[in-house]
This record gives sequence, structure tokens and C-alpha cells, in this order.
Amino acid sequence: MKILHYSLGFPPERSGGLVRYTMDLMNEQVKQGDEVYYLYPGHINILRNMAYIKADRKHSKINFTPYVLVNSLPLPLFGGIKNPNDFMRPVDAKLYLNFLEKLQPDVIHVHTLMGIHKEFFECAQSLGIRVVFTSHDYFGLAPEPNFYYQNRSYDNDNTSDQWMKIGQTAMSTWKLRLFQTSFYPFIRKVAHKIRPQKATNSNDVQKNIKKTADKSSFELLQQYYKSIFSMISFFHFNSTLALSIYQNNIQIGDNYAFISITNSSVKKNNFKIPEKITKIAYIGPYKSYKGFFEFLKLPTLLQDENLEFHIYGSDLAVDLPDNIINHGRFNNNELDNIYQNIDLVIVPSLWKETFGFITIEALSYGKYALVSQNVGSKDLIDSQFRFDSVNDIKGQINCLDKYKIQKQKEMNTHYNEIKHIYTRS
Repeated sequence: MKILHYSLGFPPERSGGLVRYTMDLMNEQVKQGDEVYYLYPGHINILRNMAYIKADRKHSKINFTPYVLVNSLPLPLFGGIKNPNDFMRPVDAKLYLNFLEKLQPDVIHVHTLMGIHKEFFECAQSLGIRVVFTSHDYFGLAPEPNFYYQNRSYDNDNTSDQWMKIGQTAMSTWKLRLFQTSFYPFIRKVAHKIRPQKATNSNDVQKNIKKTADKSSFELLQQYYKSIFSMISFFHFNSTLALSIYQNNIQIGDNYAFISITNSSVKKNNFKIPEKITKIAYIGPYKSYKGFFEFLKLPTLLQDENLEFHIYGSDLAVDLPDNIINHGRFNNNELDNIYQNIDLVIVPSLWKETFGFITIEALSYGKYALVSQNVGSKDLIDSQFRFDSVNDIKGQINCLDKYKIQKQKEMNTHYNEIKHIYTRS
């Protein structure tokens, strides 16, 4: 089967569950004998104004065939959109028509709408190519990936006024373009180490509101993305939470399925369930929307217990209580050692996370996982171990004898689930 994926790129320039899932799924598909191609938004060529697609020689040694979309639409990885017209710029349809006619894929698997033009979907539709969309983020429904702004989810208040409000504090397009430069990972790493971030900073709101585009341009932008969603052949929702949010914001119809996802770190581990809980961990970005600062409340909430608190996932300089051990950033090949040092993982997301790989990784290593009601992967957890507030966690820890840890599916099983979607009529 010939499969074309569209996602955000390669590590380290791009990170997170979306990119990891794309890489793992493509590698599994190649392993299973499929012919796999990959298109992603790359750098900006200031010498050429128009978008174009070229073979990606930098990653030519990988198992699948990569192509880079140069001069893509901007990538609002966070913070929203200030100038809507920059995200609706038309492109000559021949760009995508020639590309798709050359590859002749049986199916296109789209993992995000960031960076890609509407003409891509129009050409796929005109050629009769099936387009499958996986709900890794909310971009297109929202002007940023998380549906989260000023410490609240706004998926039930998704108006053009809200988009415009977010645009007032968003980065200008030229600043967003910095994320598409080859030296962005270096900038990100240095910036994280320079400036400490205190817990109180998570509630700060930018005070200097600048002029932004008028309301009508945001209304047009919303229609632009709705027209793209209308050209999706089939929606793959990775959680019931993501499904409900999409259904509340656009017309989905009957062409969808809910299938939880996985990644290559989930293996047939012969795990041993902890007999006693002493080490509690947070794994992920040290960001407010991920619930990081909620986790920092736990040493106070659980101070009567004999517990250790550990955090993993970032080189960001943060002010921490003395009783929290910061292990910093880690590589995937360190997971075995990390989970040997953990009994319980807390996943406290505040944004309505479409899935959340930390949950299934913890379960696959035989560790307990308590998750926020905002985490899509709560589908894998009994309801009594999902919390509305970290204040609930003490009671849940006392009930862990009722917790049943199940084996998690591996990529080869998930491959068959996705293949069924590709061929589903």
C-alpha cells in the first residue's frame, strides 16, 4: 500500500507525541511492507516567494521517503494567530497536483493542519485520494493547538471574538517563522536555561495589548479551516475526549472511529506492580497547561505521607520546592531506568489533551497512573482513578489496591487498526 503522511517534521526540530506517533507509525508500516512517503513543513527560503516541494536529502537514510514543503504556511505552535491573512495565502494548485500525481498514494494520512494549504486537500479530493485525519491537536478548530488560553479551555466558547482576543497577544508572523529555522532548537534550549520560571508566572497575562486584525478576517479564517475539515474522508479520534470536542465544533458525520494510539516504547514488559508507593513522578514539559504547577502542590497536599517527588522532561529553569527532585530532560532510551525509579505517575493536564502517551508508557511498565479528567488517555484508566483536582489524589492513592494495570497494545497491533481505517469504505 502506498501511504503519504503529513506531519510537522523530525526531532529535534519538532518534538512531542504528534511527531513521535507519526515516526513510529511510518516505521511500522515500512516494516509491514508498505511504501511510505512523508511530507512536512520545512524552512523558509527568502529568495523564493512561492511554496515548493523538494526531496529531503538531510533525512534520506531513513526507511521512508521524505519530502519537505518549503515556504509553507506559518506554524502557530503556540500562542495563536495575529494576522489571519498570512494563514490563508493561496498557492498554485499545480504544486500539490503534480506532487500527488507523481506519488499516486492510495491514502493520505494527515496528523495536523499546521503549515499545509487548502489546495492540498482540494487536489487530493479531485484525484479521488482518501484523506484520513488523526486528532493529535485542535489546530483548525482553534487558532492554536491546545484550545487553551489564559488558563482555561475555550472549546465551548469558540467564537471569532475569542480568536481575535487570542490574536491580540499572539506572535507576529515573522516571529513564528523563526520556528522554521534550522537553529530554532538551539534558541529554545538556550532560552530555557536563561530565565527561571516561577509557579506564579503561570497566571500572568500579557499587559501590552497590541492592535490585531479585524473580526471579519478571523471569521474568514474559521471558514477556511472548516472547508478543509469538510474535505477529510475519515476522522480517526484517539480519545473520546477529542471526539466530543470535534463534534461540538464542526460537523463530523458518520465517517469516524475512536481508536486509542500507542508508540514504539510500549513493549511486552514483564512488569512487577509496585508493592508500596514511595516515589511519585511527573513526566513532561514544565508548562502550566500540562498541569506542571498543579503537580508542584502535591508535596504540601501529601505531606503526612512518606513520599518522594520526581520530575522529568525539561531543561527549563524553574523554582522548585526543596522536596522535589528535578531530573531534567531525557532521551527515550532512558525510559527503562526512569520507570525503575517510579511507583506512581501523575498526569495532571489542564488543557483537554487529545491523548497523552505518558499514561500508556507508565501502564506498560507496570506503574500506577492517576490522570486528570482533561487527559484523553483516561479512556484506559478506571473512572475512580481520574481526578478533577489534585486535591483528590490522596484519597485515590489510598485505594490503589483496587487498581488493575492492563497490558498495552504495541505498534504492530495498532498498525492493523489503522490499515482497517485506510481501507474502510
